[in-house]
Amino acid sequence: MSLRRLPAVLVVGAVTAALLSGCSGDRTSPTAASSTAAVGPVASSSSSSASPSATTTPDDAESPTTSATVPPPLPQPVASVPKVKRSGQPSSPSVTAPAAKFTAPVTYPDGVRLDIVRTVRATETGHGPGVMAGRKYVRFELKLTNGSAKAINLNQVVLTTYYSASKQLAAPVYTESAKTYDFSGIVKPGASATAFYAFAVPDSGLKKLTMVVDFDGTHTSATYSGAVVVS
Repeated sequence: MSLRRLPAVLVVGAVTAALLSGCSGDRTSPTAASSTAAVGPVASSSSSSASPSATTTPDDAESPTTSATVPPPLPQPVASVPKVKRSGQPSSPSVTAPAAKFTAPVTYPDGVRLDIVRTVRATETGHGPGVMAGRKYVRFELKLTNGSAKAINLNQVVLTTYYSASKQLAAPVYTESAKTYDFSGIVKPGASATAFYAFAVPDSGLKKLTMVVDFDGTHTSATYSGAVVVS
């Protein structure tokens, strides 16, 4: 019996040695990959020499960024601003209004009116998630007056703002220093609602700015364009 089992034991021993030899080379791969995932391309699992360089490069220790060092977004040109589809509201608007300058209201034939009450130029302050201290923004105070015979639902208002000839999308600013407040609720006939929106726009962008206010499904979006006069 011992003579018949001997070859099997030798085979098992050889396989075990091969497995142990293969595992020892792979143990370093996850470490190399995890140490570089946040700072650059993941190191190949077949190269064990990548691990030391990934953990000893001086730049790696400085890679985490704070809110004050987050780079600005890449250029995002706006090709078009499609109408928002809202559940329970018309799929296409039936009440239209022409675009207006930033110094004039957008007025609809059914009596609905959207005014820019005030425009303020300011700079972000503070710290924390989402804050880019020192970034300039423009803050709009908007007032919607419902002179129509039907209530208006303002729970899904979407604003899109872009500037310059390249139509660069302006990032919304919702930091504490901006003191923004979105439209919301139901505006009954004869009532009005006020909201505050802020967008990051450079000085040069104020010369040619467009703001599209899509407030419900019945009305076309209120559009303002031209130079912005700030106070």
